[in-house]
Amino acid sequence: MSDNPNAHELDAHGAETYPETLRITVGSAGDVFNRARDQLTTDGVADAAVRSFESIADVRQLLTDRRVEVMRAIMTDTPESISSLADRLDRNYADVHGDVQVLAEHHIVYFETEGRSKRPVIPYGRVHLDIEVAGDTEPDHALA
Repeated sequence: MSDNPNAHELDAHGAETYPETLRITVGSAGDVFNRARDQLTTDGVADAAVRSFESIADVRQLLTDRRVEVMRAIMTDTPESISSLADRLDRNYADVHGDVQVLAEHHIVYFETEGRSKRPVIPYGRVHLDIEVAGDTEPDHALA
């Protein structure tokens, strides 16, 4: 996590500077780089933001049912604050705050700050989970 307390705040242009889609993938750093390079449009802007994880277990640990519920609630009707989000979800503030912070650490949730209030925002129109499952095609790994 960044030492900058504003590291997860939207930039001056707000959500309109973010791609429409956030893709959450599983793969090596090289795979992620290649996919990101391949998806650049001709003007050098990515069609989607990409967050990649090394294993499916890492994605499962991040995207719990409760965190997906938080994401849906934020994307459906952006709350005025984490407190109002907790009220809407009928959950304890501390638990919702913790879930929002974890999502912010992974650059899924960002914040718009107004005074002392931090408004959680997901600047993407949709989040796409991209996990490929394939058989092992390496000859060295063939079953005997």
